[in-house]
Amino acid sequence: MSALKDQQASMILRLYYKPFLFFVFSALFIKAQAQPELDFYTGKALFDKNWIPAPASTTASDGLGPYYNARSCNQCHPDGGRGNREQSLVVHSNDPVYGQQLQKFAVQGIPVEARVEFSADHEDGFHVVDLHYGVLNNSALSPRLAPSLHGMVLLELIPDSVINDLADKEDSDGDGISGRVNLVADENGNLVPGRFGWKAGQSSLINQVARALSLDLGLGNPLLPSPYGDCTQTQLQCLAAPDGNSAHHNDLEAGETVLSLLLSYIKGLSAPAQKNRKHPAVQRGQNLFNQMACSACHIPEIAFEGNVLKPYSDLLLHDMGPGLADELQEGIAVGSEWRTPPLWGLGQLNGEYLHDGRAKTLEEAIFWHDGEAASSKHQYEGLSAAQRSDVSVFLDSL
Repeated sequence: MSALKDQQASMILRLYYKPFLFFVFSALFIKAQAQPELDFYTGKALFDKNWIPAPASTTASDGLGPYYNARSCNQCHPDGGRGNREQSLVVHSNDPVYGQQLQKFAVQGIPVEARVEFSADHEDGFHVVDLHYGVLNNSALSPRLAPSLHGMVLLELIPDSVINDLADKEDSDGDGISGRVNLVADENGNLVPGRFGWKAGQSSLINQVARALSLDLGLGNPLLPSPYGDCTQTQLQCLAAPDGNSAHHNDLEAGETVLSLLLSYIKGLSAPAQKNRKHPAVQRGQNLFNQMACSACHIPEIAFEGNVLKPYSDLLLHDMGPGLADELQEGIAVGSEWRTPPLWGLGQLNGEYLHDGRAKTLEEAIFWHDGEAASSKHQYEGLSAAQRSDVSVFLDSL
């Protein structure tokens, strides 16, 4: 009788246990496959959501400010792209009273630091008014647009050695172009090549996102835990404001989960693809782009470990002349040095070019180039109207 029961049990296992195991492992496999997509959309929801000041009943979403430039990531980077000057221009500073940025907004009861007014009559197209704490101790200011986030994950994949190999700080080939690496501290304090930001001031996406959470939203996070963001020691009202640290975020305002999910969203934003690549005008414009040595800095391809990226950038610092200089130093980057911005996605913009959006057209942006780009600009000036049109068509295809 016992042997019969054993046989029956064995048959039950053969009939039901194996299919059950198959079902379990299939479910786990599907879940594993779906997890990245789930993290992407959860990250997008966090990217889009408006944060609110503390204290609030919604403790998982408070902690905004006390000073801030936006209430959400999406406000400056709509759909992960680049915003316009009015919504996403941030004025960088290095002032002992005003901090690293001039903040446009403040929570209730805290005075706003300053206002930025746009005017075509002003040399830089903007000026700062109503400075609450008096004149700046350091008058050097640098207005910068929040860039598109599409394709940034691919730039992070480029090995440091490849960026170092692209550098030519002594201009050893005598072409007048001497790009150099901006060495910045990573999250462990090691000096590594910078690759993100207008001056390559950040080495990784996690640093870039953590810095934006702290400075632009005033949210304490695992890398920059202060709940007071850009408040300085002289801004006593700011430092006395309530914080949004909560158990939901491991006694931070935006905890490890928030940071990780935001990174999942940003890493899912694919690089823009070139349009109309085989159109005759695009090809003529690309040939002219190369002939004028624009491709010496905006290099079309970066190859590494079997991968080929087409960012049209070398991620290096180049001296762009006094017209674009901002008098601020970031890492080893001096005022006139800027990282070559990737040109992929350029055709999705509609005016407001360069780091601060001062150029209304692509041609105007080219005319602002100087320093190491002076020779290319002069060659562009010698082109016919039809040739200039071809260059614009090519740039618009990126």
